[in-house]
Amino acid sequence: MHNYIYELLQAPAPADEWAKAWEYHGHPDAFPIAVTVEDAKDRSAVIARFGAWLKENRLGELNGETFTIDAQAADRYFEGRFAAFQQAVMALQQLNEAKFIHEHDQVQSLIFNLIETFTQKYGDYVLWDDGMEPIPLEEFLRKARPDTRYCIGAVLDYKH
Repeated sequence: MHNYIYELLQAPAPADEWAKAWEYHGHPDAFPIAVTVEDAKDRSAVIARFGAWLKENRLGELNGETFTIDAQAADRYFEGRFAAFQQAVMALQQLNEAKFIHEHDQVQSLIFNLIETFTQKYGDYVLWDDGMEPIPLEEFLRKARPDTRYCIGAVLDYKH
């Protein structure tokens, strides 16, 4: 399956200053869920789809290669997820010590479900704050400031 990593910059920058896919080939620990990381084949089309997704979900507005996040974006995006999160927590609370010790697969599945209701592991990511380790787009939505313009630099395609 393919997803994208969007590099977010404070100001537009020339392409030769953007993150490079080959940097991940020598540092697989920077993004361990990726089997491969490559430059997006059609960067403009990917950005356009991202802008359409922002608009369709009322999360923000894309203007060229710059976007802003709506003040209520996180509330809209995560609406309803808290109930699923609570259900996942309750399922874990139903475990007893014997199941915790002897039912590895069941416990691991419950933990995975809890984590996925909070932040999906296999979705889109962003490179933000000059780091090489991408963060989930969902984490970005929780932390993004509505009064900030985010400029898109590199768009990397990753396979997991």
